[in-house]
This record gives sequence, structure tokens and C-alpha cells, in this order.
Amino acid sequence: MTDTTVTMADILTSLIRLSEKAAHLARTIRSEHALFELLVEEKTGTAKNKRFQQDFKTLADVLIQEMVKHNLGKQFPSIIGHIHGEEDNTFTNQLGETITVEVQPSLQQTSDLLCTVLDGNQHAAMLLAEAVHWEVTMETDQRLTAAANDIPVESLGIWIDPIDSTAEYIRGAEDETATDGVFHRGLQCCTVLIGAFDRQSGLPVMGVVNQPFAYKDQETLRWRSRHLWGVCYNGYHCHSLMDADSTVTMTTEQPNQSEADRVAVTTEQSHQSESGRVPSVVLSESESDDIKSLLSKAGYRLCYANGAGYKMLCVIDNLVDAYVLTKSSTYKWDTCGPHAILRALGGGMVDLEATVKLFKPETGEVDLKQLQIKYNQPDSGTTTWGNMGGLLAYRSPGHALNVPKALCSLH
Repeated sequence: MTDTTVTMADILTSLIRLSEKAAHLARTIRSEHALFELLVEEKTGTAKNKRFQQDFKTLADVLIQEMVKHNLGKQFPSIIGHIHGEEDNTFTNQLGETITVEVQPSLQQTSDLLCTVLDGNQHAAMLLAEAVHWEVTMETDQRLTAAANDIPVESLGIWIDPIDSTAEYIRGAEDETATDGVFHRGLQCCTVLIGAFDRQSGLPVMGVVNQPFAYKDQETLRWRSRHLWGVCYNGYHCHSLMDADSTVTMTTEQPNQSEADRVAVTTEQSHQSESGRVPSVVLSESESDDIKSLLSKAGYRLCYANGAGYKMLCVIDNLVDAYVLTKSSTYKWDTCGPHAILRALGGGMVDLEATVKLFKPETGEVDLKQLQIKYNQPDSGTTTWGNMGGLLAYRSPGHALNVPKALCSLH
């Protein structure tokens, strides 16, 4: 098998395994005392010490990002140069030396490089290197057998968010409780996000979301992770929320068929949640009172949570019906992976500002297919990789139509 004729399952399996390695590294940093102190120690005194604390927080992200790049590039050489992340991988240590952080061929070589970044802290460097070179042992997910179609690797790009919700990761609250299944804050809000997109269309085609701190093992009291995945490529849809024991069927879209046509649902018919509960949206508490009021008046129950990746996961898990963000505070690395899973589920993620502007109140329609967030170039009028018009993430197109209906009075 060559690099250019792999199956969707081949790539997904790699992304899943790398998300587990990333989750393992994130847990290692919090569980090993030598690393934990570097992560959360209150720094007082010189600005140099404060800089070092910030650098270590960034180093955790960079290590995950570079580990994914190294492993994917090694397995699929034609994707090298098209793997993107949030972090710059250059550091300056206290001696003024500039170091480029990259995974090395051997554990000792990686440890030696990290030791220069960590100003000679050999113990911490070796702990990190061991986590980076840790070998994942996982059973094959039988549901992946559905993703047997070939996919040209050279047509793909990758976005990585190594640890989303860094503030919750640093704060490290372990005793938070969920309301209706949704955690407002805490380690459960941390996620590792990896997505693959088609470089020509810009649409996300595969994604993995991993919660490194999903639950604690009742025997060992150690945190365990969970991951979800999805693929939506050339009309084929499958995802990890399928019953593993059921016969998997793949759906095929007709060319040029819009989501509205494919679903054929009106806003009035869809305003009841699929599960029979009151329709709900998840937001950041920092959203304006006007937005909160309009959504409440439209009949939505408002939920609040930290972490963009976690809020998208709440939609994927069907804990809420939509995620609404009016600000340009997320980036392509935040949304690519979750977006791919939502597409596999029949949902999607659109530019909220454009959707509200183009919504037709008289017919209750908007072309969601044309408004999907793209990942192959920055949004129009900017050179950054932010989602400048905010976003609306949804599982059901019907609920996606109700949100602009509620917000259209703002325009």
C-alpha cells in the first residue's frame, strides 16, 4: 500500500491513536510532580521566571503538536508541509539560545533537546520525552471497517489544537459536577482536537475529539480519556456514535444537493429537540445579554461551558442542540475536527454572522451548505486563521435554522 492509496480508516486510526498519545501526555504533565510544579507553580520575583512559566505551558501544547506532525509525516509522507497547529515551535532558554522543538528519532535525543529548552532540568525533560515516545496499545474500533474507501492523502490538510481550554487545564479542578450532562468548568472541559480537511474544497472530512480527563477509573482513581471520531467524504458518512454491534450503512448525498433539501425540515417542525427535551444551546457566559435574551425568548434553554472544543463536543454528544458563538474567538484549529464529526452526523458548523444576514424570515430558509466554515484559507478580508463571523454548530439543520430566526432582529 502506498501513501497515496490509503483508506479513510487508515488515516482515522492514526488520528485516533495520536489523540490518545496527546491525552496521555496531557495527563502525564499533571500527574508527575516534577512537571506539575512547572505547570502550576505560582511565580513571584523576576520576569524571567514568569516567562519560563508561560513557556512551559506553551511547551506542553507544542510537544503534542509536534508529536502529531512527526508521526503523521512519518506514516504519510505526502502530507508533510500541510499539518498546521496553533503554536510556534521555537523557544529561547535562559541562556538566550533559540531551540526548535521537534520530536527526535530516539527517546534520548528528544530528552536532550528538551533539556536545553528546560534550562538543564534533565528529570523533567526525560519525563516529557518518555510520554512523547510512548507506544499506544489500543484495540481496533470495528466501526472503522465502514470507512473502507480510498482517499488521496495528498489532497488533505490537518489542523491540530493540542490542548483546548488551557485555562481549565492549568486550573485543574477535578470535583466539578455536571448539569444535565454539561460541565460548566473543570478538567472535563479540556479537549485534544485533530481534523483533516480537503485542501481544494476547504471542507472538513475527518475529525477526532479526545477528552483526556473524561472520567476517573474507580479502581486506580486515575483519569481516563474518551474519544469520538467521524468521517464525511464524497457522500460517505460514519462515526463513533454508531452502535458497534449493528450493521453499518453508508449514506450517499446527491451532487449539488443542499442540506435544506436533503433534510426537508421547517423551523416550526424542528423546534422540539430530537430527544423530546426543551431545545437548548451552549454559550460562553461572556455572550451579550441581548443574545441571551433573544435565544431565551425563542424557547431555548441556555447552558454555559468553558472551552470551544468542549462546547462542540456537547453538541456532538447531543447534550445540547447547538453551540452559538457571536465572537471571532475561535480558530481553524479549534473547529476542524469537531466540524468533521458534526458533518458525519448530518449536522455542520456555519459562519453565524453570514447565516443571520442571509436568513430569510419570510420563508425560514438559508443555504447552510454554502455557509459551512472552510479550512483551506483565512476568512475573507483577514490574514489570520480565525472564524471571524463567529459560529453556529449543530447536529440538526432544523435547529440551525431556528437560531438565525431568533437572532435576525439584530440586523
